[in-house]
Amino acid sequence: MSLIQQRAPLSHEEEYKYAEMAMKWYGWGSPIGLGILLVALAAAAVLVRIAVYGL
Repeated sequence: MSLIQQRAPLSHEEEYKYAEMAMKWYGWGSPIGLGILLVALAAAAVLVRIAVYGL
């Protein structure tokens, strides 16, 4: 048996299941998106503080 096994094409239900799982990890509601959002908010807060109070 080779390292890459031959697979049958996915059924419509399997394709939908995997697409739905992928969409859960995309956008601002995902853990990755929330992390990026928090970093962006922190950077914006630092830039506002520097603009208002200086270094």
